[in-house]
Amino acid sequence: MRISASSLIYDRQRVKIIAPIEFSGVKEYLWYEVDAEYADFLTLERLDAFLVGLIILAMKHQEDIYIDGIISEKLFYNLTNYLMKILSLLIPSLHIVKIFPEKLDQEIQDQPSRGVATGFSGGIDSFCTFIEHFIQHTPESYRLTHLVFNNVGSHGQGGRELFNKRYNKLLNFAQEQKIPLIKIDSNIDEILQVDFRKTHGVRNISAILTLQKLFGKYLYASAHKYENCFIGESQDGAVIDPAAIHLFSTKTTECISSGCQYSRVEKTIKVSIFEPSYRYLDICVHAIDMPENCSSCWKCVRTLITLEILGKHDCYRQVFDLNKFSRFKGEYIASIVDSQKPLEKEVIHLAAERNYSLSKFHNNY
Repeated sequence: MRISASSLIYDRQRVKIIAPIEFSGVKEYLWYEVDAEYADFLTLERLDAFLVGLIILAMKHQEDIYIDGIISEKLFYNLTNYLMKILSLLIPSLHIVKIFPEKLDQEIQDQPSRGVATGFSGGIDSFCTFIEHFIQHTPESYRLTHLVFNNVGSHGQGGRELFNKRYNKLLNFAQEQKIPLIKIDSNIDEILQVDFRKTHGVRNISAILTLQKLFGKYLYASAHKYENCFIGESQDGAVIDPAAIHLFSTKTTECISSGCQYSRVEKTIKVSIFEPSYRYLDICVHAIDMPENCSSCWKCVRTLITLEILGKHDCYRQVFDLNKFSRFKGEYIASIVDSQKPLEKEVIHLAAERNYSLSKFHNNY
């Protein structure tokens, strides 16, 4: 694989940072796009973002990476010595490869970036990170200055159209909270052709590293509590977050796994007392055309059952169809009463703590 020098392409009010790439005899361009007002923060000096975005593709095709430019010394060290090993344990079909940069940058700078960002999708994990680092008291150097919304593969069949609709909805939330929401589009999903659920961390952080001149810290809203995280084969890439996320750091941008100190139930409790979540919570995995929750997929139903046990589900009528949910919850509960999956076990334990009877649903299915 070869990654060549990046450049900027302006198109009206948007600007792309783009780099030619070659792998398996194919020539492509990987790009990330932001509003033109952020053009000065795009990092042309180093190819860190492109290296991170393509590392899994190179490992998949077992191709060493040749870089016609500079990469961060710290990132090179972390990828070479630690991160590729973790990724190969998560996805055993990946192979450890070598990286040959033109030059390593030690990143000595007089004025480090001051911005603090987190990816914000409107889900439980991202709401929890936002509340902790913007609403509640936190040290000033960790207080959020920006939210980021990426198109790196999470929008499924809805693609770029759904990404734009979701962004417009979340922009209203950001404006209410008086915090910028940066929109980063990319074609990385079309190029990687690798399961998003296993690779979301790599994809999202690659987008963030295009803006190293803006962000000094990036808080990655992780899904699982520490007790359920591990390094090993999994269908869910989030299990490696506490061990892996910080390894994407450069001296310019520190990457931090946020939220593993809480269970999903504990996060939901925190989010359920934050009124804006009643209007903006977005957790659906089946949305295709519109940025609304379907109220019937496993993720919608699991979240709504948790909220119902907490006595909070009625607060979310604006973003869920509770009548539709009621038709599906019995079947879902029956399917999880003997589950060993951590997030489903949490719901079962919460129901027992709150004297919420699951047996009537179990017995009917």
